[in-house]
Amino acid sequence: MKRARLLPAALVVLASSAAFAHPVDEVVQGAYLTLAPGEVRLELDLTPGTKVMGAVVTALDTNKDGVVSHQEARAYGMKVLGRSTLKIDGKTVPWTLGTVEVPSLSTLRLGNVIKIYATAKRSDAAGTRTLSYQNRYQPAKSSWIANVFLQPASGWQYRVTKQARSNDGRTLAVTYGASRS
Repeated sequence: MKRARLLPAALVVLASSAAFAHPVDEVVQGAYLTLAPGEVRLELDLTPGTKVMGAVVTALDTNKDGVVSHQEARAYGMKVLGRSTLKIDGKTVPWTLGTVEVPSLSTLRLGNVIKIYATAKRSDAAGTRTLSYQNRYQPAKSSWIANVFLQPASGWQYRVTKQARSNDGRTLAVTYGASRS
């Protein structure tokens, strides 16, 4: 009877731990690009696994005091953005760093996420347009994914007509239509 009560509890623990699991031997990088009037917004989430944590911590905590300062976080964000490219209609568009959210190093080691926010200016024009994004940041073994989201506003509507990703997930190419609503 005691085993019968423990089995359901054990199954709940196993199921919940599997839901929060991520690879321990790589940095998982998720790029979320939002196409909005006049700009592209980037949220880049980096989740380092425990076996590659050292490379990320070294890049973040450059003075090795065990705390990531605002300046260290921004420098890290600039370094990461410097390894990514955004092109609109074939022309490279620079990123402007917004905020960089870095959890304490102790919670980062538990699987928390580093979030880098940036924007890139672009002009709105009706017709078929293209957007391409490439992430070349690799502090250690990594896996990448990129997705695009649409935020119509200010009289503009967007419609994705084609998407392509590289096999390794580093590159996303999008063809979209822009029109006045």
